[in-house]
Amino acid sequence: MAFPQPEARVAELCRRLGTLYTGAVADILDELGHRNQCLPSTIRPLTDATKVAGPVFTIRGQAMPPGQRPDPRYRQMDMLDAIFPGAVVVIDPGDEHTAAHWGELMSNTARNRGATGCVIHGGLRDTPQILDIGFPVFRVFHSPLSAAVRWEIAEFAAPIRIGGVDIHPGDYVLGDVDGVLVLPAAIVERVVAMTEEVKRKETIVRGELQKGGSIRTLFEEYKVF
Repeated sequence: MAFPQPEARVAELCRRLGTLYTGAVADILDELGHRNQCLPSTIRPLTDATKVAGPVFTIRGQAMPPGQRPDPRYRQMDMLDAIFPGAVVVIDPGDEHTAAHWGELMSNTARNRGATGCVIHGGLRDTPQILDIGFPVFRVFHSPLSAAVRWEIAEFAAPIRIGGVDIHPGDYVLGDVDGVLVLPAAIVERVVAMTEEVKRKETIVRGELQKGGSIRTLFEEYKVF
């Protein structure tokens, strides 16, 4: 099955970002004065090889208030319909901490819309099925509990805040086994270009170290460590 593809510029930026790793990108963000761009360390990938890189599609939710409510799954369907090609879904579940805020059918639907992964500051279920389809997910915990009677989406494609990190539509995320970073839209291309140069230098230094080179000498020449 062919999935929708992002526009060429976004696709190329996602490709380049996906070749990088969070440690090097975090160093560049620090250098540029953006030192609070890492999401909470409790957000972990499903496997050590799981990786996401792309523009964010944000979701903010909340615990289901008491009393008669519309079925929240219709709002979830509206959200899924709004996902754009290349997006990484990023979820702030708000004040609900027990349910699964994402699952297999949402993963399949999001993937069919062109999404490339999901980052949840909350719960996940249907894990074996998600692993089977190979959809990259980062999460805090697992739960069999349905969100349908516990949680609802308040808004999507709007600014959110997770662990003190502000996330806006147009921002990008990069996530790997070391963590998840938010790259502000205004500097994402600069960060990618600068990190590519650092990666190039690190490759040289790594090779020289493996041949017995001096880290002090190499640092003076390349300024990477």
